[in-house]
Amino acid sequence: MFIKIFNRKLTPKTETNRSLCRLNINIGNFSYNQTKAMKSVFNSVTKFFILVCVFFSTSVLLAQQKTVVTGVVKSADGPIQGATVTVKNTFNEVVTNQKGEFSIKVTQDDTVLEVSSFAMEYKELIIQRDTPMKIKLDYDGQLLDEVVIKGQKKSKDEFVETAYGRKNTKSLGYSTGQEITEEDIRDTDITVFDILRKMPGVEIFGMPGFNQSILFTRNRTITSQAPRVVLDGALLDQSILNSLSPSEISSIKLLKGLTATLRYGQLGSGGIIFIVTKLGKGNNVSTKEKIKSLQVKGNEYVETVPSLATVNNKSTTLSALEKATTLAQAKAIFKKQEKTNTTIPFYIESSEYFLKWDKEYSFEILSTIASLAPNNIKALKAYAFVLEGRGAYKKVVNIYNRILALRPDSSQSYRDLALAYEAAGDYELALTLLYQIVYNTIPNVDCSGIQELAYNELKHLLAFHKNKVSFEKLPNELLSLNFKKDIRIVFEWTQPDVDFDVQFVSPERKFFNWTHTRFESKSLLQEEVSQGYAIKEHIIDDAQTGPWIVNMEFLSTERPKNPTYLKYTVFQDYGLPTQTKNTKIIAMKDLQNKVTIDRFVNK
Repeated sequence: MFIKIFNRKLTPKTETNRSLCRLNINIGNFSYNQTKAMKSVFNSVTKFFILVCVFFSTSVLLAQQKTVVTGVVKSADGPIQGATVTVKNTFNEVVTNQKGEFSIKVTQDDTVLEVSSFAMEYKELIIQRDTPMKIKLDYDGQLLDEVVIKGQKKSKDEFVETAYGRKNTKSLGYSTGQEITEEDIRDTDITVFDILRKMPGVEIFGMPGFNQSILFTRNRTITSQAPRVVLDGALLDQSILNSLSPSEISSIKLLKGLTATLRYGQLGSGGIIFIVTKLGKGNNVSTKEKIKSLQVKGNEYVETVPSLATVNNKSTTLSALEKATTLAQAKAIFKKQEKTNTTIPFYIESSEYFLKWDKEYSFEILSTIASLAPNNIKALKAYAFVLEGRGAYKKVVNIYNRILALRPDSSQSYRDLALAYEAAGDYELALTLLYQIVYNTIPNVDCSGIQELAYNELKHLLAFHKNKVSFEKLPNELLSLNFKKDIRIVFEWTQPDVDFDVQFVSPERKFFNWTHTRFESKSLLQEEVSQGYAIKEHIIDDAQTGPWIVNMEFLSTERPKNPTYLKYTVFQDYGLPTQTKNTKIIAMKDLQNKVTIDRFVNK
């Protein structure tokens, strides 16, 4: 989409434990297999195996008494990849592979399996130890239509989804990105809609030529607003498209999401279609009409939303610990509580409390998560988030290696490990993994959903650490020095298919809501679950100076034992020496009502 694909081979190969990676890059004649990088891999793998020993050493005896339960999870349409299979009332959890298969160790005391998957009904089943289990999940009847996740990798290089269906890009004669120029317009294009319908993420309804065509962008819902048109600088209703001829057009560009709304208020919430004509036709629109179209009603932010600090009520764990007057007393209270409380929040909150008493003991408490839930990706990610917040990057590398071993088919597993390597100073390994994601070359892993994000992170790595990696044979577009983003906000969460709303408020008190729910963003959640990522970046270029507000509301219902955690990061001057970074780790259970999670000033 944004990078020319070169003749390359960049393939981390999974060995016996699926986490031991031998990383090679070939770009043309460029071989990227440095001694330093391989030494770093060896060191990381060594540490990883030590960590695995720690994970399992406390349960060796129990493991001898465990049996392996196997099975397959299917829907009416075939195997379900990414379904979660959990032993009830435990952290023992696995995820189904591309064939819907799973294998999980259970003890004699385990009796029930919980099975869940995005857009499917939750199911509990009695464990069958003697024969493979055949589990069929029904579609969630609350959803408007069916969503099928088969987890099959699509070739983004050759095909693209259009209004005419899945087409070969070579046969389109159009840019498959979000911009079309006059060179792309053909004589066979009778109307502007003939051009727009060939752009990815665009749907058109009605009869062109009869003023009935309505255009929507990706993630359309029943209540979605149609995109507006900016014609040579004039913000207009899309009915203007019916009076335009393709021969008059110089370029068409789609602007969606946050940037569109921040520039044009709620009128931009459905997206903006930028059209530049050869004769500046939009300049003939009257000043009166321009002013009228730019007046946004009902988009002024007038709410009073409480801050996270004021609504984050102390848990019973912290309330009890804060009564201690000595370290010994605090430890005694913790040990007593641990007998009846083994939830992830308990260990995270307790660890945070003990930082003021004994840092080493604090980390010891936190590491309990790894031994308690060695196969639970959700819990391990929460553990990694907290470690990142404390700057314990060497430990973070070990955790993300573990997650990669558990989910080698997850695109984010590779991205998270890459950034952990970068933070730990292993820049060659970070570059290798990010490059793979950008060019989507990891076997049996679809990275298309996070390619652009990884591209920004790869450019960022080179902007700050170019002199510490071998870059001579990298494509020039990766080495350009003009990389800079005014504001970059990244949300990462530990569970893919959860529902939440995010609201951004600009200094001019205009707001934009980004919705992540299975009802309004179903295709996005489908892609996240299928490709294995739970992350979103928002880029605000040419950002207004002044105070910004970020609000959030969590809409899912969870079990308290292992709730969802959020890592929120805001960068200013991303990619420049003046860059600032602020990260928060938030338990999303504290966002059950709309809360302000951040206020920052763009200077």
